[in-house]
Amino acid sequence: MTYAATLKRAARHNPAWKPVSVYTVAVDEQGRGITDAAGIFEYDLSEETYGLRDFTRDDTFIIDTNYSGDADLTIISEAQPDDRAVILYDGIFYQVTEIRGTDAMGGTIKYRVQAVPTDQPVPIRNNSL
Repeated sequence: MTYAATLKRAARHNPAWKPVSVYTVAVDEQGRGITDAAGIFEYDLSEETYGLRDFTRDDTFIIDTNYSGDADLTIISEAQPDDRAVILYDGIFYQVTEIRGTDAMGGTIKYRVQAVPTDQPVPIRNNSL
């Protein structure tokens, strides 16, 4: 069992970690990104895992409103970090704005993310693994 698999197994029973879906840009046979009719990249589900959002660096948090600012998001993954990924966490899509780092064991990735406005739907091409 890999380190990331062990972490996922533990996170499943820890209420601090929530389910996360990681989407990457869909590519064709030549490796080019696939776009929709409007020219926006489409996304494919690449991993279902667990994540933990950290608000400590946030200065735009407003009580009694839906959260729509920046946050740090740590996910359990052994995949390579992807700065073009879109992450679904707690019902909100987040666009990766920065790769903050990974752990030495290759089990977690820490991203800086920004909430995608709800009036801008994310074009999901494939929502199954």
